[in-house]
Parts: sequence; structure tokens; C-alpha cells
Amino acid sequence: MFDKLNKLGTGRIAIIAAVLGAVIFGCVNLMGAQLFRSARIDLTQQKLYSLSNGTLKLLGEIKEPLRFRLFMSSGLTKEAPAIAAFASRVRSMLDAYVAGSNGRIVLEVIDPKPFSEDEDRAVGFGISQFASASGEQMFFGLAATNSTTGRATIGVFSPEREAFLEYDLTRLVSELGRRGKAVVALLDGLGLSGNPQIQMPEQQILVQMRQFFDVKPVAGEIDNFPDDTKVVMVVQPQNLPERTQYALDQWVLGGGATMIFMDPMAENQFGPRGPAPNNASDLDKLFAAWGVGFDNKVVVGDPTFALSTERNVDGRPVQAPNLPWMALRKEAFDTSEVMLSQLSAMVMTSAGSFTATKDSAKLRPLIFGSAEAGTLDKSIVAERGGDPRRYLANLKKSDKPLVLAARLTGTLDSAFAAGKPEGSQRNGDPVKQSTAPANVILVGDADMLMDRNWITSRNILGQSFSQAFANNGDFVNNAIEQMAGGAALADLRGRGVSWRPFSMIQKMEQEADARYRSKEQQLMTQLKETQEKLAQLPKAEGAAAEALSPEQLKAVEGFRSQMLQIRSDLRDVQFALRRDVDTLKSWITAINVGLVPVLVAILALIFALRRPKRPLPTKSA
Repeated sequence: MFDKLNKLGTGRIAIIAAVLGAVIFGCVNLMGAQLFRSARIDLTQQKLYSLSNGTLKLLGEIKEPLRFRLFMSSGLTKEAPAIAAFASRVRSMLDAYVAGSNGRIVLEVIDPKPFSEDEDRAVGFGISQFASASGEQMFFGLAATNSTTGRATIGVFSPEREAFLEYDLTRLVSELGRRGKAVVALLDGLGLSGNPQIQMPEQQILVQMRQFFDVKPVAGEIDNFPDDTKVVMVVQPQNLPERTQYALDQWVLGGGATMIFMDPMAENQFGPRGPAPNNASDLDKLFAAWGVGFDNKVVVGDPTFALSTERNVDGRPVQAPNLPWMALRKEAFDTSEVMLSQLSAMVMTSAGSFTATKDSAKLRPLIFGSAEAGTLDKSIVAERGGDPRRYLANLKKSDKPLVLAARLTGTLDSAFAAGKPEGSQRNGDPVKQSTAPANVILVGDADMLMDRNWITSRNILGQSFSQAFANNGDFVNNAIEQMAGGAALADLRGRGVSWRPFSMIQKMEQEADARYRSKEQQLMTQLKETQEKLAQLPKAEGAAAEALSPEQLKAVEGFRSQMLQIRSDLRDVQFALRRDVDTLKSWITAINVGLVPVLVAILALIFALRRPKRPLPTKSA
């Protein structure tokens, strides 16, 4: 045996071993691709690439068979190599859904060739076409049907929404696999449905709500909410008729699920001719009876969560923390609540806060300000073009955490203890006290529902996509779904937000801002005073009206030198504001680009040096 091997020679043995190794490697990969298609290791912090408990629960509750048709052109990965990995990810996730459905979901992968029946099917289902780099029309979408006439589609899978992949698929399963949608009665005083007069489109929060719920708008004098209403959602209430307030009061006292979005200064509320003159919410009568305090004359400001904005102040751009505009992070949420447990960020602007004014009313905070938060007089915040640097000096610190959103429970009293208001046709005698535990969520900001606070729009592959940079919409849908009695998606919606703020950099910017901002303001004041003095110098009289006297020329030169020195000092201060942050970013870039490859090379060298050396074979005599 060994003699035969020796006759083959070392080189031939190496070639045979290499060929056999390649064959074994290919077989193992082919078998693994089939046997472990849905298996993967998820090392992301938010577990973005694992099926959530909500998805698994929903898949186990499917009562009828569903058919998934994945329309994916065979030339997709060749013509669009940038999305090859994403296409594999989509297929892997779909296989995971099939595996978790206990046979209720059947997956069919279709390659719609040009001018084929499959192409006609794709178009008939509403799958969108897009052109590859070579101009060839491609398909990459999903059509799903149930056993009756139910149909739902994802027109095109976009790499921009890879983090939202499970969300999109689970929404599709939820829509098809369960019968009926919960009815949500919407009392909207902000304008979520859009305003053609000012070219404001329907807001995405309402678009999303309609995907999950049967949203029925109500307005005017209301005696009863629509039949089968599960949740009543009240947005920016103002001057509600007595009959409507009575209907809402009785609904809440009967244990009806309710979400109320208040706002001391709704920046996005517009009238026919522009911004509304009165943009403060008002439910004083109901809140006084229920035991809820809400001061609509102040707004919350928070240095910890403040967004940095730029405004034009006295003709100069000023960038500073805008305290009432808050990018609230996870530490501001009660993560024990399922509706908040998977969320990472929300944006609120000019929000108000809640307090309990009766022992019988219990407020359990859901979203709250930091230890540095306080209140600002609304009149200061409402000044258009006002200097945001003034806010910190006018901030009134609170000795308790400010509650931006809360769950209201306990025993509530009616605001209509004296009886029905005139004209009310609501059935039954007035309920004077809660007959069931209150089920109310209060939110201190209505602007958070508007697109500006959480949505950006992008055009991908010829399609317009609305992409979330915050979890505002997720919070609303989670809360409504939980209050309506279902929580299958509650731990899922926030898993897809990829916006991860650089906490260390934000902290450094805040420290630098506190250190240098006062010096910058002092120099700005000196510069303004110097410029005013220079402008006020009197001109010399006589024929040479534009000439200046020697004394005036000397004063001008002095003012100019002083102004140049102030500007130089101001540049130094403004540079200092960014120096530490830029240094940190440079170090991070250097580590990512250089350090990691160097470490890998060092490890490879260590393993190579530790490899035992074998003696060279010798030819026997």
C-alpha cells in the first residue's frame, strides 16, 4: 500500500487530496444549504435577524393555510450584485416562517421570465418591476394569499428595509391569517388625514394604523362610538362639545380602552391660513374629575435628550441644543411594558407632562424625562426665530421625573355627576364612578404623530419608501394592539430601527457646549456692540462728506482691530466646540480601518509560528 503511494509521488498525492477536499467541501455546502437553510447565528444586540416570540406565537395561531409566492428573477444576483446577500437573507427568512408555521405556510419560488405566464402572474399580483444596470426588467417581491380571497403583497424587497424584513412579513401574515381587524374610533383635531390646502399628505401613522386596524374617524357631537369599537383614540382635543365629552367620559368610566394625545403647543396644527392661533389641547373638565393634571401653559425641556438644531439669530446661524425637541432613548422608557420593551428611540417636540391630582387616580409612567429635565414657559418657546441658547437659563428644574406618557388606572369619577348634558342621546343612566378599572394611555405630545417627527422619504429602485428613524409609529400601534386585546406583534415592531445615536459623542458635545457656550455668547455680544459703534461714527461735515477726521480714523482702526481680534477669539472657541469630537471620530476611523486587520494578521502569524514542524521525508536507499 505504502509502496503504491510512494510510486505516486508527493505532488500527485497533494493534487488528489486537494481534489477530494474540494469535492467534500462542495458536498458539505450543498447538504448544509438544504438541511440548514433557516439556521443562523444572530449576534446583533437587538436580535434583528431572529424570529421574535411575537412572530412565533402568531405563526402558531394561523387557522388556515397560506401560500407565499416569492417572485425573484434568476438574474437578480448577477445583474444587481449589491443585493445578492439581501436576496439570500429574504429566502432564509421565508424558510424560517415556513418551518415555524407547522405546515400552514407553503412557499413557492417563481422566476418570472420576460413575456412568460409567470411574469403576467407577478404583474397581476401587483409585484413591482425595476430595471437592472443592463436595462433588464427584474422582479423581487412577495405575494401571499389565504384560502379565500385574502391577498397581501410586498411589491419589492428593498435592501434599505432589511432591518424591517421580519416586521413586513409578520404584518403580512397577521393580515391574512386572522379574520377581521379591531375597530379604532379616531377623534382627530390635528389633521392626520392631511390637508390639501397646504399640500400636506396623509400622515404615515394613519397609513400604518389602517394596515392593522379598522380606523373610523368621528367628529362633531358624538353620543356613541361606532359599533364594535375596541379603542378610542383622541388627538389634540380642543373645544369638544359637551355631548362628545360626555360620551368619552362614560366610555372611560366603563373601562373602554382609550389613547389621548395632549399637547401644550402643537407645532404642526394648521388652519386654513397657516399655523393655528390656539394650538393647546384642552380636556380640563374631564381631567379635573378623573384626577389628572396637565398644564398646557408650559412645555418640557430636557438637556439630556435635546436635539441640536440650527436657527438664524440676528442674521447669523446659531447651532445649539433645542431643549423642547427631545430624541428620547431607551433610558426614558419603562421597558417592563411590552409596548416599549423593544423600542429604541422616539422624538417628541414641545411636549407636556402629567401628574395625578387625586389619590384614586393612578399614573404609571411609560415615558419620562431625565433627571435634568424641567419646564419652560410656552411663550418663550413659541417665539419664532428665538435664540435656543436662552432655554437653559429659563429652564425650571423639577424635583420629580416629568411624565411624558402614562397609563391611567384606578377608580375615576365622572365629570357629569349632575347628569347628561342637554341633547345627549346616549343610552342608559349616567355612570358616576368607574364600573371597571380605567384603561387609558395619556401622551403629552400630539406632534409625535406627524411625519416630521419620525419619518423620512427615500426613492429606492424607482419606488418611494417611507423610512422610520424613530419608533413613534411603533409605539402607537403597539399600544393600540395591546389595548385591543392582542399583543402578537408588540415585541416586534421596534426591532427594525437602525438609528443608533453615538451616546459618547453626544455626551462630549453637551460637555463642550456647557464649557464654551457662555464664552461664545460673550464674544458675540462684544462683536455686535463693536459693529454698532462702528456704524454710529459721525461723518465729517463739508464738501468731502465721505471723509473722516484723523480722530475718527483712529477710532475706526481701533474698532476694526478689536472686531478682528473678537472674530479670531470666536473662531477659536467654535473650533474648540468640535475639537474633542473630531479627535474621537478620527480614532474610531483609525481603529476600524487599521487596528482590526492588524490584529487578524497578528493572530494568523501566531498560529503559523506555533504550527509543529514536520521533518522532510527522506528517500530510502
